[in-house]
Amino acid sequence: MRGPRAYACRIRQNGRVYASKHPLLFYTLYRSLRSESRIRWVDRKTQLVIEGYPRSGNTFAVVAFQQAQRESVRIAHHLHAPAQVIRAERLQIPTIVLIREPADAVLSQIVRRPDISAPLALKSYLSFYETVAARCSAYVVGTFREVTREYGSVIERANAKFGTNFFPFQHTDANLNEVFAVIDYLNKINGKALDNKVSRPSIAKDRLKNEAKSALATKECATLLAAAEAIYSDFVSQAG
Repeated sequence: MRGPRAYACRIRQNGRVYASKHPLLFYTLYRSLRSESRIRWVDRKTQLVIEGYPRSGNTFAVVAFQQAQRESVRIAHHLHAPAQVIRAERLQIPTIVLIREPADAVLSQIVRRPDISAPLALKSYLSFYETVAARCSAYVVGTFREVTREYGSVIERANAKFGTNFFPFQHTDANLNEVFAVIDYLNKINGKALDNKVSRPSIAKDRLKNEAKSALATKECATLLAAAEAIYSDFVSQAG
């Protein structure tokens, strides 16, 4: 996408990336734009924060966590903003930061959001994790691989760090089927039933991601991707 529309999108995205690092600015803007989603904000009633760059297992992590609990837990999630982690630290709220290999996360994001360029997606990835890295003592890390295969270990680390008693998710076929059924329902009611938007694995999404790989084959993206891979490595080490 080129021309005025692409320029306007770039301005909006850059503005959001900047605002998302500053809680006062971010929540002020979000209050005026997305009042129906305030339940996802971090506030004093929040019991857990689950945040990460888009396409990093956010929906699976939230749905699977709730599926494992005996009662509802108030979770702040899906704003994809460092401001959530910063506010959680100030309020001493248990937090899980999700992270996925940068190439996979960015390819999935630009497939879902064709209006976002590959360089812009990589810069957003870097901005998110560089900002929250300075607060590494305030959260536990859940990698995409862990969350989708061994989520119970991530929840157990959170319990050990924060003194909580959340029930770990068990990766049984029955539990996974239930989680994916909920995700499919959420995709449907939120208008995300298209192949490029669903929040679960699919053959169609893999095909679209393979087609989008050429977007990363530029000198600018190579430099950004190297920086993103370095910070990803740091987060994986933190996850242990």
